[in-house]
Amino acid sequence: MATSSITKEFRVKDPAAFERLKTELESKPALKQAVDSPSLKKGKEKLATFVFH
Repeated sequence: MATSSITKEFRVKDPAAFERLKTELESKPALKQAVDSPSLKKGKEKLATFVFH
């Protein structure tokens, strides 16, 4: 398994927006629980159903 990290350089056109983004990302939790939508549940059930004719 690779242990190196990926870095990306970018330029900031709007410093105020960048600061807002940084503070927003720092204040939110890193991981969120995924919410199962009805359509996703239906798709999973459809994939798991086997029909024999």
